[in-house]
Amino acid sequence: MTYTLTILGCGVMGQAILSAIYNAPAADADVKHFYPSKIITCNHNKAAADQVTQLVSGFGKSANGIEVESTFDQNKPAVEEADVIVLATKPFLAKQVLDGVAAEIKGKLIISLAAGWTIGQLQGYTDFVSRVMTNTPAKFGYGMAVIAHSPEVSDEKKALVGELIGHVGKCIELPEKNMDAATALVGSGPAFVLLMLESLMESGIKMGIPLKESRECAIKVLEGTAKMVEITGEHPSVLKHQVCTPGGTTIAGLCVMEDKGVRSGIIKGVEEAAEVAARLGKK
Repeated sequence: MTYTLTILGCGVMGQAILSAIYNAPAADADVKHFYPSKIITCNHNKAAADQVTQLVSGFGKSANGIEVESTFDQNKPAVEEADVIVLATKPFLAKQVLDGVAAEIKGKLIISLAAGWTIGQLQGYTDFVSRVMTNTPAKFGYGMAVIAHSPEVSDEKKALVGELIGHVGKCIELPEKNMDAATALVGSGPAFVLLMLESLMESGIKMGIPLKESRECAIKVLEGTAKMVEITGEHPSVLKHQVCTPGGTTIAGLCVMEDKGVRSGIIKGVEEAAEVAARLGKK
């Protein structure tokens, strides 16, 4: 089986999904049919379409024989040709875009990346909805994705979505009630981590370590610590206390951070992002 996949809105997240699917390693025979033979990307102007063309030109040939057609102002014919639609527009543009292809999209599978848009809202256009929240590291194969499906999505379609989206890095399924929290934790999470990375960098600079070296140190500290938690399976607090020695530097720094509300600030920031996510689909 070969099919066409259309991406409506191929900006930052659309390009991340495009990159992950296009650059996937050669699929085994039992899952080969989950991969499209053609991907059509849809944007609103030529400059955006040209950006996608330039992106794909740097990839080389797809291991799964996927061809990409970059278009602009061609949503209707692109959706009509496709069997699977990825909705990757900004949330405030989703209604306008979906209304414009309402007849063409009916009965087809939507994989929606639009933050805040519920499965119920999307089912106003088609019964078959897979709601996905992923993040920008997906472009490099180090992303995270959370997926929720409408009841009408078959096991076969769930397997298709999991196979395609899994190439962003890692994906899990959760009930839709968790999707706003996933939007904050997964979708916004990279920005929060980048703030931490920037802070670590600047602490090194403040104390005399040059910019380049501070950046390298901060990156490896974050990367190495995350891998340590993943590999050991230990709770972060357990590993944190292994670094602390009585009267030492680490516990001193941690006490100051707790006094400044670092932990509660992060938690409240993620909660605020989730509350905003819940409102996006209602606008």
